Amino acid sequence: MRFFLINIFLICTNLLSNELVFICENNYSYKITNIENNHKSFFKYKNDDWNEIKSFNILGNKLELFIPNMEYLACSDKSLAICKYSIRINDFTGKRPTVTEVVLNDCYIGTMGCNEYKKGLELNQSFCKLN
Repeated sequence: MRFFLINIFLICTNLLSNELVFICENNYSYKITNIENNHKSFFKYKNDDWNEIKSFNILGNKLELFIPNMEYLACSDKSLAICKYSIRINDFTGKRPTVTEVVLNDCYIGTMGCNEYKKGLELNQSFCKLN
């Protein structure tokens, strides 16, 4: 019975605050507010201040965040396209959301040589907890 009451309290608190906060293993945190109407999203690294994300999409249970200037290390050959990426939180309403980086263009990453990556590829999955 106590477990049930605690769960009801947590659900009601979450609904009243009208925001979801994700604390992820990659040391980033993400927040979406005003879930019912006027959505706003934010991110921060470790204990930094929250920064607003102007562009994002909610597609079913996936939240895709387009944070400006997110790109991977360029190759030494500067004529090759640099990979830009978005952040996707999968199953963001579930118990164990995951966050991945989604490559936004056909490009090359300059880590350990120079490797080609295709648009849509998901990299660097980590788990988050929903607060």
